[in-house]
Amino acid sequence: MRSSKRTRGADRRDVVDDLNRLMAEETEACLRYFQIRFRLRGKDYAAAEQFFEEAIKETMEHANAIAQQIRSLGEIPILRINLSLGGDPMRLEAALAEALDVEQQALDAYKDLLPRVTGDPALQEFIRRQVEVETEHVQGIREFMHAKATVKLVAKSKSGP
Repeated sequence: MRSSKRTRGADRRDVVDDLNRLMAEETEACLRYFQIRFRLRGKDYAAAEQFFEEAIKETMEHANAIAQQIRSLGEIPILRINLSLGGDPMRLEAALAEALDVEQQALDAYKDLLPRVTGDPALQEFIRRQVEVETEHVQGIREFMHAKATVKLVAKSKSGP
């Protein structure tokens, strides 16, 4: 049985609206990461280039997967984004803090949606996997931030007296 048979009426419309919003947020995150990557300079750029390249790829994959879920519900994905991003140089710490905020918001949004898709096993499993993935992303960014902070502390203490 297809997912569209399990999610009905107003609840179904609300779920599709939430999926469209999540798809837009993932797409927006991709664009944010794209822009952040070029706002970094020198050592900061070199330190985070691979991280942001992977983040760009993953967020677009998430948006695509959500679009596929929307189609499985018999709907057409609708993408609404209103985004303007600055172009000033950015420090690595600020870039990672912004990435952490974006990933935490995604994690919270997926967690909020999960109880609302109970009764649709395919969609419930998809959202559960997204919660797991976003949890890993949040933890990975925190670890990356901690590692970069530790490197700075070690470098400062070596150059000291």
